Amino acid sequence: MLKPTSYPTTSNLNELQVDWQRLGGTDLFNPGAVKFEQALQLMKTFTQPWKDQLESETVQLKEALDRILASDVISPISVPATNNSAMDGFAFNSSVLINTKSIEHPIIHLEVLETLLAGQFTHIQNSDFNPSENAYRIMTGAIMPNECDTVIPFELTTQHDSSIEFSSEQIRPGDNRRLAGEDLQTGQAALFAGRVIQPSDLGLMASMGIDKISVKKRLTVAYFSTGNEVSPIGIPLQDGKIYDSNRYTIFGMLSRLGVIPIDLGIIPDDPKALKEVFSKAADQADVIISSGGVSVGEADFTKNLMNELGEVAFWTLAIKPGRPMAFGKIQHLNNEAIFFGLPGNPVAVMVTFYEFVKDILLWIGGSSTAPLAKIRAKVSIDLKKRPGRTEFLRAKLSHTENGEVWVSPHGSQGSGVLRSMSEADCFIVLPEKVSQVLKGQEVEIQMFVGLI
Repeated sequence: MLKPTSYPTTSNLNELQVDWQRLGGTDLFNPGAVKFEQALQLMKTFTQPWKDQLESETVQLKEALDRILASDVISPISVPATNNSAMDGFAFNSSVLINTKSIEHPIIHLEVLETLLAGQFTHIQNSDFNPSENAYRIMTGAIMPNECDTVIPFELTTQHDSSIEFSSEQIRPGDNRRLAGEDLQTGQAALFAGRVIQPSDLGLMASMGIDKISVKKRLTVAYFSTGNEVSPIGIPLQDGKIYDSNRYTIFGMLSRLGVIPIDLGIIPDDPKALKEVFSKAADQADVIISSGGVSVGEADFTKNLMNELGEVAFWTLAIKPGRPMAFGKIQHLNNEAIFFGLPGNPVAVMVTFYEFVKDILLWIGGSSTAPLAKIRAKVSIDLKKRPGRTEFLRAKLSHTENGEVWVSPHGSQGSGVLRSMSEADCFIVLPEKVSQVLKGQEVEIQMFVGLI
């Protein structure tokens, strides 16, 4: 559990309002819309104390996948430790290539002395080796003897009983030889703090002989759905009810971030029940996520509870879908948790999670991962939108025979049509100042691969 000793209070947030307004955002406590471009930065400012106090732990290498490095990984050895062969073939001295430069279509003949195997410690130098006459049969990974600097693959040679021949035009000096320290040198930084550990990183650390690594502790995230109309799956659906899809979507999104999820179920639209779950969540988790109950309606008690239980701002974001969203912190006894109140509509839940929650969870967790790069594509139809808000349209990419990339919006853009997220493969991102895009013009695309 994170217990910040210093966090933004109401007065701190009032001070932030000056910068907020300078950046072009709205008053933090005003129900007017907050611009997309500024929202994430304010969230980072607010959550900095939690980020600063997140501790680290040491785990076994096989447990480190998708965890966030707590410190730089410094190589204790050179990789590879010695010069070695990159292929199965014959090791020789490249001076024989230089000596045949003046000959047209030169054929080199070499006597093979012995076979060098990977993992076998062999001689460093053989006094019987003649650079102009001899070669070694060598396997991939075997130590290169001092007298050799080039390896020619078996298939490029003609082999006789104890000799080989090949054209010098098929090979260059230094080919197929891996130098000591070519991958990493002793004392070199191999991976840097803040990196989300990938499968290749596990292999890289194993190549250095590292079996344990320091990573940031996992954040604990409690989540729940709200609403009297929300029904659990697995039972017959009653009139006026809807099945709770949001909790399963949030579970899936959290699971890919390496956090520890805590499912608190479905909470009815009742102030007492909501207050109890907020208190329970603050006791158990570093972060709380709710879905539903943050729009302006007679059954939406969340705003009042946030004001009662913590230093929380109620937001209306200048985005579509996902306009109603709450953000701040919930306090119970000595525990505090960051709070995200997401909309109730399923697509709006996913948009606000991927555009805000995901980045903040990675940020608090110590990740230095850069935002995913957006690509550009030509739009297949005319698009219109209301200026002043950023819009995210579900869409699908296609490629023409001449290599042009086109994007077509999904036919159903309602924030309750979750099927459109499964059928799309990207978002079209329309910035706040844009009001119209004509067919054939380029738009920014945010691919789901790497995002979802």
